[in-house]
Amino acid sequence: MGCRLIVISGLVLAGCGPSGSPAGDSVTPDARPADLGPADSSPSPEAVVSDAALDVVAGDLTPAPDAPSGPPPSKLPFTYTRPDVGQPVSAAELKDITDKYLELLGDIRYFDFVDERVHGWPSTDPGQKLWYGTWWSGVTVVKQGGKVTYVHNADGADNNGLRTAQLMEGACYAHLLWGEPATGLLTERIVRGFSSWAMAFEYPGGPQKALLARAAYPVPVTSTEGGRSLYIDYSASRPGTDNSATVYVHVPQSAHWGDLWVKNKRSKDDLGHMFRAMGQVEACAGRIGAAADQSLAQMRALYSAWSKAVEADGWKIATLDKNLTLFIPLETLARFLTIGASECTGMLAIRLVGQGSPGNLSCGNGISLEEVLGGELIKSGNKQMLRTYHEAAANHALLTGQNAVALDLLKGLATRIETNLNAVEAGNTPSNLNLMDFAALIMHSANAGVPLTSREVRWLHERIKQAHAHYRQASLKSSFDVFDGATPDGTYPYEPGSVGIQITELGLPLGSCASQFRNPKGRPLLDCAVVEAWR
Repeated sequence: MGCRLIVISGLVLAGCGPSGSPAGDSVTPDARPADLGPADSSPSPEAVVSDAALDVVAGDLTPAPDAPSGPPPSKLPFTYTRPDVGQPVSAAELKDITDKYLELLGDIRYFDFVDERVHGWPSTDPGQKLWYGTWWSGVTVVKQGGKVTYVHNADGADNNGLRTAQLMEGACYAHLLWGEPATGLLTERIVRGFSSWAMAFEYPGGPQKALLARAAYPVPVTSTEGGRSLYIDYSASRPGTDNSATVYVHVPQSAHWGDLWVKNKRSKDDLGHMFRAMGQVEACAGRIGAAADQSLAQMRALYSAWSKAVEADGWKIATLDKNLTLFIPLETLARFLTIGASECTGMLAIRLVGQGSPGNLSCGNGISLEEVLGGELIKSGNKQMLRTYHEAAANHALLTGQNAVALDLLKGLATRIETNLNAVEAGNTPSNLNLMDFAALIMHSANAGVPLTSREVRWLHERIKQAHAHYRQASLKSSFDVFDGATPDGTYPYEPGSVGIQITELGLPLGSCASQFRNPKGRPLLDCAVVEAWR
């Protein structure tokens, strides 16, 4: 079926997918599950979905007849080059590291593993609540009597966007390269996971304001997605233990999931990751299917509305308290620093998503004087927050046609890479620089259009080799394949420990062959012909 135009004006507050037959007991690899929004849900008065949207058939994972196959050509709107530095990588070396990388993905069943771990509310729910999936923290995997349970703890998850964002990017890259229905569905599940954070505080008679949750906990549920039997035990987080950063808020009549406990006070920590990924996943629009395009459109509308609300509130992030009363926390986690320029790129990304133009915001190359002068005094987490704001702003500047702004930001990302790599190779690694975060900076920068040098490519190749040696260890096999009948009963980590490249970021190298903004002037990270031919 052809992809039909979807017009959304204002904030989409309800699961506005088309009606259709309920999903069966499992998600088959060649069919997208039915949209499981509540039958009586309807958009807010501000939301208008065109009649064309109603013609989209639930379960359609078929792209439009004219949808292109294979990775999109680079859409980088300008030429950006850097002098090459370091010893060039030979064709034989490039093929060898590509083979190692693909062997790693295959041996640990990487995208199957991610698909198994990503969860939220299953598409196989007979009650037809809104389905989605995200990555989580605060989870233990327990296998007993052959049955797998994901046990959420009382502390709960904090800012799942820190991990979920790069998985959405990796799944989209994989789908662009290989077009497998499974990676298309995984991409859409995570897109809907992003939307779930913006829908958790919605209930009849609730606040007419766009809000984001930190995490949300529905009733425990059994999932048979993908033909797997999984029990998701949310009970310890209904409610969990409050702390100084967040408390559990009861939404007994959620518009989408019924009785829900929500962690409030969405902080600034993961917003850069999330907004960057929303920019990158746009490359998958028109490539997965008409229903997935509708999920993407809904995510855009929700985050555009939220962005406008944050700016209207003076760059502050509102939330609900235990009495379901709107308030703005006093903590800096909910307030962008408007004095100085340290968080300029975060505000710029939000404005570009909400307004489509930078207005009076000018962030230069994305590196503030406060950040330079702060040096190692800046905490590692804050350092990563600032660099992800920078990445997000660059992506959305490109998406909105702000080409001069985008080029300045890309040059700033290159400066970040060069400054840190100089220190690392001189043996003076800053105390606040995590090397896996640095690897992510290089990969995200390349996927946004920074042309890598031979020196930077070689450094990343060493990280791939470390990951290849670590993740393929026999001792980790059971952790990566808990649903296999041969995997014994026991307790397993939800996220096996990472070496070389963070486990949630193992799909990012694919962006060097699939990102819509990859720079053809950079040194290749992988042999893309080999990558495209791989299954």
